[in-house]
Amino acid sequence: MSRQEAIEFLRKLSDKNVPITDDPVPDAVIKAARLQANEPGRSEDDYASTLQAWAEFCQRFQETKNRRHQTVMQQVANFAMTGEMGIAYVLTTGLEQALKAERRARRGRYPNALYSVVADGIAAGLNWKSINVQTGGSHYRLSGEEKMFRGRYDDWTATEVLGAHIEIGKHTLHVGTTVPKILAALEERYGLDFKELEKQRKSRK
Repeated sequence: MSRQEAIEFLRKLSDKNVPITDDPVPDAVIKAARLQANEPGRSEDDYASTLQAWAEFCQRFQETKNRRHQTVMQQVANFAMTGEMGIAYVLTTGLEQALKAERRARRGRYPNALYSVVADGIAAGLNWKSINVQTGGSHYRLSGEEKMFRGRYDDWTATEVLGAHIEIGKHTLHVGTTVPKILAALEERYGLDFKELEKQRKSRK
């Protein structure tokens, strides 16, 4: 099997979420680790070190309490199985970079629900049926099957929201830049603080 054939094979495996467990190690992880270990230039212990990296990744996932960080980790696990990069590298260095991007995206961002209020309103005026909403992302991440089952935008990660876009024919509306501009303009014009208002709304529930 050529490298390109291996990558295509692994991409099909990662179309679904890779179960994050090492008891037992998922079939997708075993196959990806074996294919990687057979690549030219790999050492004899590459397979074992990859499975060790996977076990440590699983433990970290179980210890992670932040639900959106768990989503990021799931996406990193999916990407690690594509064969494009070393699995252990993605599960360590790649994971750190993905989580760093997520924390950076959270700073200064409006609450997720407000993106839905504004962006869905815009989309409704542009013939919703012909509109395709896509998440944003960052390096080392692949959504897998779970993407379609998470509520827009409440359950999306900060990185996904900031990079989200709405495809309208040949045109693209960038949600992550358009929505904050509209909300900031309304805040300045009417003396509002949408972040504080959203906190008050949640506290009344």
